[in-house]
Amino acid sequence: MSTTNKRAGQIQACTINGVSAGGIMSIGLQFGFDQVVNSPADGLGVPVYDKQTQFCRGNVRSQDWVHLIELLTGTVGTLICYERKSGAAEASGYIKHTVNNPIVHQMALKLSHRAYADIAATFECKAADETKGFDDMYTQLDAQAAPTYVPAARGLEMTAVLLGGSLAISHVTGLDLMIKLPVGKASSDGDVGYTAVDQIINGMTASGSLRFQDSSISTTILSQRLLAAVVGNLVLTVKQSSGATAKTLTIARVDFTNVSDEKNNDVQNPYTEHVANFVINNDPSTPLTLEGANKIITIA
Repeated sequence: MSTTNKRAGQIQACTINGVSAGGIMSIGLQFGFDQVVNSPADGLGVPVYDKQTQFCRGNVRSQDWVHLIELLTGTVGTLICYERKSGAAEASGYIKHTVNNPIVHQMALKLSHRAYADIAATFECKAADETKGFDDMYTQLDAQAAPTYVPAARGLEMTAVLLGGSLAISHVTGLDLMIKLPVGKASSDGDVGYTAVDQIINGMTASGSLRFQDSSISTTILSQRLLAAVVGNLVLTVKQSSGATAKTLTIARVDFTNVSDEKNNDVQNPYTEHVANFVINNDPSTPLTLEGANKIITIA
């Protein structure tokens, strides 16, 4: 009996809307029908079903964290990645995956102490015209040659954190940041898929949390001083992998809203950790934007 092996894995060489993102960790794709309607029982043993509005959506996780904002603002085009076929020769052992018109509407950033940074992009695909469904939004090419390697700018450690230019925060162990845009989508007039998919800038939310072990007291403990501080830029110096030049992450107009303290007697984790949650608080006189002179996030 012959052995059948049709497996594939080991994704690599990902480009999203013209942005080459190295250090790909995972790509998740969903496709199918968003509206499945069914009849009442009406004497039938099981109802009649009709499937409508084809979709393709998904997410990408990468360690190439410097592309956080680029992936939200890039010109919509394609998501392309390659997957290695099990048991196939290198010269033609790859599948090329292409996702058409992925509109990124959510980005998450995770920085951890002495661990690689992690970004995650969430997208919804737009049908090219009224006849297109998930077979057009997501296509594959078999028996491809090995792709060109895409390097990643990996963040490794937060070495300095400053709020408002003066309030230093030591012993930072993590940062989580989420930027989320509402997404508008519509399908009508006999369209197979969503022919209208749009980022909705109005109503965008940006929030996160900072984890640290700094329990310093100056009249009050640091976590309380963060809550009392005026709105200010949160600036983090991020050490890069392989000796690359450090990056500076600036989150504009951070406003801390609440803090939780984790105090314990665990000898494996003996230090109190403070988790300070924040929002990005806009300024109506000089509104924050994803691009332009008054950016929400800057990575330099």
